Amino acid sequence: MPSVGDLLAERYRLEEHVGGTNGHRQLWRGVDVLLHRSVAVVLRSPGGEDAAPTMTAAVAASRTHVDSMVDVYDAVDEGRFAYVVREWVNGSSLRGVLEQQTLESGHALELVASVADAVAALHDGGVTHADLQPGSILLSEDDRVMVTEPRNEPGNTQVEDVRALGATLYACLTGAWPRVVPAENTGLPDAATDEWGRVLDPAKVVPGIPARLSQLTADLLDHSQTPPSAAELAVELRRLTETGGADPAPAQSTTILGAINLGRRFTGDAASPPLGMKRLAVVAAVVAAVIFAGVVGSAVVFGGGDDPAGADDQVTGEDTGGDASEEGESDVAAPTEAEITADDIRVVDPPDGDRDQGEGVEAVIDGNASTGWSTNTYYNDPGFGNLKPGMGILIDLGEAREVASVRVQMTSAGATLGLLAGDEDPGDSSEGDQAIVDGFSVLADPVADADTNIELQAGGQTARYIVVWVTELPASSGGYKLTISDINVFVR
Repeated sequence: MPSVGDLLAERYRLEEHVGGTNGHRQLWRGVDVLLHRSVAVVLRSPGGEDAAPTMTAAVAASRTHVDSMVDVYDAVDEGRFAYVVREWVNGSSLRGVLEQQTLESGHALELVASVADAVAALHDGGVTHADLQPGSILLSEDDRVMVTEPRNEPGNTQVEDVRALGATLYACLTGAWPRVVPAENTGLPDAATDEWGRVLDPAKVVPGIPARLSQLTADLLDHSQTPPSAAELAVELRRLTETGGADPAPAQSTTILGAINLGRRFTGDAASPPLGMKRLAVVAAVVAAVIFAGVVGSAVVFGGGDDPAGADDQVTGEDTGGDASEEGESDVAAPTEAEITADDIRVVDPPDGDRDQGEGVEAVIDGNASTGWSTNTYYNDPGFGNLKPGMGILIDLGEAREVASVRVQMTSAGATLGLLAGDEDPGDSSEGDQAIVDGFSVLADPVADADTNIELQAGGQTARYIVVWVTELPASSGGYKLTISDINVFVR
């Protein structure tokens, strides 16, 4: 594993090891020497296939655009180890706060609703968090609730994430963690149970907790009930926030979760969770008190503690699609995403290639960041081992279309890729693929050392067939390999 002073990806200098000692997963405070800002670097060993879930989760987190998710800046797999670079948050972990005091009902509801926003965005991106607990939730000095980057552990489900939200709500109210939801190193005592081993309802542990809030929390921990989605839960939590957790209205279902699932309790649109987050002034005051008491510090991603870091807003680069309504402006339609099916795509592998890498290419259009298409691993040179000029994914738009841009999402940074375009598909054969290499025109110039999420601008040129054309691969497992998670084509 790297050590103090090492420079990763030629820009991230490791300054201090602040969490994790077993070598498998470590948290470092670092500095981005290009942008001159503090960053958190989460290292895991080994890289390669073992790190694939972490890499895909990092890409998904970087695209959430939710205030309550930490900004993820970079994700790199160097084979022997992999690392995620994210913002460094100055403040305290929720664990550090709950070790000192519990939260009042309304504040607990608002905090967990903000966490649920981030979880809902991850689920929309096709990944799960898999490490929701008080040590992985940060309360920043500038009054934000921040969820650390997801682990996306294999086997974890969205239902388990939602149950972890319920366990977090229970911990906020009682200061204890219900062990019916397993979690590593929460730092909190076990929740009290009755004589049959069932977790006591929050209201029985802390008198004064409203009955409605206590019942909702208990139901979320009840494995015999089907929980709502994270987005639905966020809506219900905010509805209860208005009354501090009390609910004078009679339930319209036999259980609270049944009422939520039936959609009878909504006052908002659960399909569109808030992108912003109301600043938690009272929670911030709690954090300030804890910080004053000396509870500020170390690591979060290990279930451990507080995570220092300062955040800059990420620039998404997305087209807002605004109307050109002023007199004299041209009426140009905003780009829309082209509909692409599995029959519309294939792998382009020139004659020198082995043409055995077409399997699974349809995963790049399934909208799921946790799936994708991978090249083989090549050795000696990032240019496909000097065996061929490149590889690509051909997309048939069905007819000639004006192409605005193509967004490519990858699990590792460092590839060189651009766009080719043509009017005819010469055929799925070695000769046809060579004809594409020789005859297609350049639609977008190649970008070297590309980030994990790149939007290639096509400038409105017209084409029916486009090729995402890769000429160099990022380092991986002692060789060179690329995994593309998603491709989105925007046309007018």
